Amino acid sequence: MILNDLLRMKEMDPQGMLEDLDGFPEQCEEAVSIGRELDLPFEISEFDRLVVTGMGGSAIAGDLLERLIDPPVITNRGYKLPNFVGRDDLLLAISYSGNTEETLSSLQDGISRGMKAVCLSTGGEMERLAGQEALPLIKIPTGHQPRASTGYILFPLLELYRQAGLAGTLDLHELLARFVEMRDSWGSEVDVNNNPTKKLADEFAGKIAIIYGTKYNTEAVAYRWKTQVNENAKQPAFWNVFPELNHNETVGYEMTDTLMETGRALILTNDFDLSRNEKRMRIIQEIFEAEEVPFSTNVAPEGDKFVEILGQVYFGDYFSVYLALLNEVDPSPVRLIEDFKKKLKGEPHN
Repeated sequence: MILNDLLRMKEMDPQGMLEDLDGFPEQCEEAVSIGRELDLPFEISEFDRLVVTGMGGSAIAGDLLERLIDPPVITNRGYKLPNFVGRDDLLLAISYSGNTEETLSSLQDGISRGMKAVCLSTGGEMERLAGQEALPLIKIPTGHQPRASTGYILFPLLELYRQAGLAGTLDLHELLARFVEMRDSWGSEVDVNNNPTKKLADEFAGKIAIIYGTKYNTEAVAYRWKTQVNENAKQPAFWNVFPELNHNETVGYEMTDTLMETGRALILTNDFDLSRNEKRMRIIQEIFEAEEVPFSTNVAPEGDKFVEILGQVYFGDYFSVYLALLNEVDPSPVRLIEDFKKKLKGEPHN
């Protein structure tokens, strides 16, 4: 199989997406150091909420922070901020390239409202704007895909909130050690027979993934898996959450004879699901079996919420890249997105 052929995998992954994943623990460790070196001109504990504005692989940090840190977090994806945010909220603008037009627009929207703001980027227009407006800038290394830079984007922020006493029981030393264990079990050099990420990718080869999490728990994880399958494996994928999906999407499985021939459901679980959602997931599996709907389950690595949430994200990242290789595509390029941006560039910006 291709997933046991290291040379073939490297040939199909010339930009090193798997290399980035294998180096994720070290990336996170470096990112923690970046956070420790940052000296903000204000106390983040002064603000009522954190408003994270970004797009794509940058915005996922907001979704994960909402699940992991103590203060309320709002994630904004668009050209403007919600009308109800303002001076009592801290604005965090994230753009890996520094040139994401929606993020720059919403950052300027926040500045116009008098909000305190922090920028996170590799440079670009955001670095210029941060300098012009005297905004703190968390500068991270370039040379990676944004979606392969989650450690660089997320962990400086986790360190800042840990220092402020707003990250609960976060133990970064333990978390980084667990990432090493995960890499040793899921990494590119681990044989398919002993590698659960490769096994799951093989189950979904040739299938459209429908990924289910739970509201306020694995919701961000399910969305991350969906977007990673889109960008890395170059194929459609869909996601939803319990309990909402039981009020609409469940009925869609009455028409499975032909419509699900190329589909497969995936249920994400961890130790923090509400008992009622656990029961819902058991029942939906019974329905899947009765209706002959193909499905798989994935259980998060055991630990605290940081280990389980971020560990399951890490698992999904590996899964999506292995699925790309089974699809015989290079996981790094995003041709249709780049083509779209080129066409958009010539259009007027209102």
